[in-house]
Amino acid sequence: MSIVQSILGILHEEMVKYDGHRLKKVVIKNGALAGVVTESLQFAWEALTPDSEFDGAALEIIEVPLRVKCGDCGEEFTPGHTRCMPCPKCDQLLGHTVLQGKEMLIDSIEIDDEE
Repeated sequence: MSIVQSILGILHEEMVKYDGHRLKKVVIKNGALAGVVTESLQFAWEALTPDSEFDGAALEIIEVPLRVKCGDCGEEFTPGHTRCMPCPKCDQLLGHTVLQGKEMLIDSIEIDDEE
């Protein structure tokens, strides 16, 4: 709930810039390592937006898979899960650099340009 409340606060600040236009849609990127359950985000959105300035706005959540680069051989790969990540090229387990999958961000907003 607190994450969605923070998102709504950011959206409110952005909407002030558009002088009262209505939010139609927001796109959130949720990385596999962000520690946020997509269904929980959706539930909180549905609980917090009715009867608010964001009532009727759509929420789209893009789940971003984990992508890493091996610290030994430089191979980029998508591990099968987040606990054990053996490199498919050299079998190294540790020292990988995370390339994507940690993000939790507002990717885009779509507003109704009619007043």
